[in-house]
Amino acid sequence: MKKFLLLLILVLSSCESNLDRNKILQSFKKETQESYKTHNQFESRDLVIDKSLQKKVQVALFLPFSGKNKELGWNLLNAASMSIFDNDLAHNIELILIDSKESEAEARKAFLEIVDRKIKIVIGPVFSQTAESISDLAIKHGITVISLSNNRELINKTNSEGGVFIAGIAPETQIDKIISYALSQKKSSFSIIAPKNQYGTSITALFKRMVKGRDGVFVTSEFYDQNGKDLDRIVNHAINAFVISPNSKKTKNDVIAESDRTYSKVIMIPESGKILSKIIAEIKAQNVDERDFQIVGTNQWDDNSTFSDYNLIGSWFAAPENEKFRSFEKIYYQNYNKFPPRIASISYDMVAAVSKLIDLKKGQTPSIKDFTGANLSPNNGFSGIDGMFRFIPNGLVQRNLAVLKVGNNRFETIEKPTEKFLQY
Repeated sequence: MKKFLLLLILVLSSCESNLDRNKILQSFKKETQESYKTHNQFESRDLVIDKSLQKKVQVALFLPFSGKNKELGWNLLNAASMSIFDNDLAHNIELILIDSKESEAEARKAFLEIVDRKIKIVIGPVFSQTAESISDLAIKHGITVISLSNNRELINKTNSEGGVFIAGIAPETQIDKIISYALSQKKSSFSIIAPKNQYGTSITALFKRMVKGRDGVFVTSEFYDQNGKDLDRIVNHAINAFVISPNSKKTKNDVIAESDRTYSKVIMIPESGKILSKIIAEIKAQNVDERDFQIVGTNQWDDNSTFSDYNLIGSWFAAPENEKFRSFEKIYYQNYNKFPPRIASISYDMVAAVSKLIDLKKGQTPSIKDFTGANLSPNNGFSGIDGMFRFIPNGLVQRNLAVLKVGNNRFETIEKPTEKFLQY
């Protein structure tokens, strides 16, 4: 039994029609999945390759093709394959599939296969723990890794030779956008209701720091257990908490005048699904004084399930504009008879960006300096399904986001993203 986990070369050559594309993708997926069922691991082999294709640039897809996240991995492969057909018009790319498995130790062993093959561009992994486990290998061997994670702890895992970019939509970008927009709408006092876990603590610290950094007023942070207990008390405190104006004057009975109290005008809820619905319902039930505040969220809300809660109508969140993803979603459904996960657009966009850089390099493999220093005038960035983005030297994939408002079965853009990046 071979120790190697997966190495399949996907040859995407001269098929231009959707029918041809669909046949090849479905045949490829069926063949590789049957191989996995038969051997309980992927065997190392090449598909038939025309001699004219031998000098293509190899790009590894380092994704979970087995284990509990394998469905996600295959969906991301589907999106990457669509991008190859749409964007690699010069047929410069070979996609090499490497199974990232589940544990950090297994992922590190699999990544060594990428090192051995001298592959210099990797799209994936999905999860930040996996990206962290291979970041030193990427730097040491001069490999450009484009992780689909948005974990800010991965920033600064690069040098001039290689390292890890984080292509997910970073929390800083979302929070900065929503705070800036709220302030522009004369809403200057902020609170947050967050889960009592590492994510909630991290988002809250970031939110508080960025509010104060923009001269906003931070009122309170409230944390809830995932079991949903105590939500009534937590929501009540978030609604009724206030800070006192520095110039306030107490009455002789030490009562603070209502005019000296600053209540929250904006409440951030970085949550989704059933817990979000419970929190929103509690806010509506307990806002007996009908305080005027704006509910805001994160791009976790960028999902059709958001429409199922009418209490969210009118809420805001920062995310890419939605029209391009909806078009992509329709084409994906036509090809695969199912809807893609929201993250599939990142897989598509990163393959498109790599293809663009290879074209600029006239078919040669781009280095990490080509990613960060690409001459992409006039917008100074790549244009993708999720809008404008670019690779910056600290490993962040910088993005321009819109502010979306939840409507009735649709998201309305209430502030468009800027159309270009400033040069740095």
